Amino acid sequence: MSDFDPSSLATQLAGYDIIALQTSIAKQTKNLEAQTKALDALRGALTSFRTSIKGLNSTTASVLKNSATMNMEGIATVTANASAKKGTYSLNVKQLATAQQKSFEDLDDDAIKNATGTLKIDLNGESIEIEMDGLKSLADFAEAINKTDFPSASNSSTATTGQNGITASLMRIDGKVSLIMNSDQSGAKYDIQLDTSGMTSDQTIFDNQETVTAGKDAIFTLGDSTKEYYSSSNTLDSLVDGVSIKLTGLTEDKKPLIISVDTDTTETQTQIQTFIDAYNTLRETVSGLTKTGSSTDTRGAFAGDASISALSSELSNLLRGTFGEQNMTKFGITADKDGKLSIDSEVLEKQLKNDPQTVAQFFNGNDGLIKSMDKSLDKYLSTSSGLLKGRQETLDRQQTDIDTKTEKMNTRYESSYNRYLKQFTQLQSLMTQMNNTMSMFS
Repeated sequence: MSDFDPSSLATQLAGYDIIALQTSIAKQTKNLEAQTKALDALRGALTSFRTSIKGLNSTTASVLKNSATMNMEGIATVTANASAKKGTYSLNVKQLATAQQKSFEDLDDDAIKNATGTLKIDLNGESIEIEMDGLKSLADFAEAINKTDFPSASNSSTATTGQNGITASLMRIDGKVSLIMNSDQSGAKYDIQLDTSGMTSDQTIFDNQETVTAGKDAIFTLGDSTKEYYSSSNTLDSLVDGVSIKLTGLTEDKKPLIISVDTDTTETQTQIQTFIDAYNTLRETVSGLTKTGSSTDTRGAFAGDASISALSSELSNLLRGTFGEQNMTKFGITADKDGKLSIDSEVLEKQLKNDPQTVAQFFNGNDGLIKSMDKSLDKYLSTSSGLLKGRQETLDRQQTDIDTKTEKMNTRYESSYNRYLKQFTQLQSLMTQMNNTMSMFS
């Protein structure tokens, strides 16, 4: 009787009652965990690939890389994007664009405090109004200007970050404070004009103004021509297609700035290699998840899954396709028997010398390879209707089903345990009574 334990027996028998269900749930859980892990791996691989190819195809990035070199330093900084054509350009810079700056030295806090009415400030055909009533100092006046945007600066499509048209500041020299107004834009047309006709008192407080820096246009000539061209900005983005020129200095007489634009073969190959590496990594991940397995290899979580296997076929078909009237072999890109890509540098270099724009057309065209691949990925990664979203929902339902079965199994176990415990406890009590009775006779 000392070894008879109702609780241990109840636990053992209750465990036998649920062993089949427990085994089934364990198997389902293991499969679900494998599917979830595989789905996360696939989602991560697809997302990484999409990020990589988008990084090669944006308003500021392209597979084709051009370089711009200059014959001298200190005159300009130059960059060339994928649309730039090979060429040499000669530029004579005679004047840099400057922004107008005006000072008001005799203006003080008392003058601002006593002024009333409306001050109108004009700049390049636009204006703002400053209510002078309630302003108590130069600092208040400067803040009122800085908080008021000109119409073009308020337009989200044309506004420049940190620019509202005019910026007012205070300058302190030898203990004396002066108000400074700066045009946020360079160029002769940005001339700051104050209209005091709307002020009801002290209209003359702004009369003593000085132009510290005149607003000027950049002036330059091209080649040997004497015709002068003007630009309100030192940044010349539309002078040569695909080339941005930011003027920083003046050229000497008969010593023009020579800008040479050419294809950067090394950087272009690096960009293509980035694409190849990203594709090979994705393909390796998908292949591992869909492999059928063998006696020496494990079976992938998505083995035999037609929709996942179709991803590799779809991407492979896109790679073999024609974009911009070109195919990837034109640039020395080939695939081995396993679908892994590699590049022949000599073939690529030859094509870049013959017609570099074909690289941009193939990869970055409006109907190019990268956009086509990105569109293809959307059917898998779309957060509203993507295949992976549907798969995740299925796995979530399976997890809910397992949780429900587990809850029922636990309920069944508790019921069996309590029943067995009651029975064995009664048996133990009965045996104790019988033992006590027998001891009376002995």
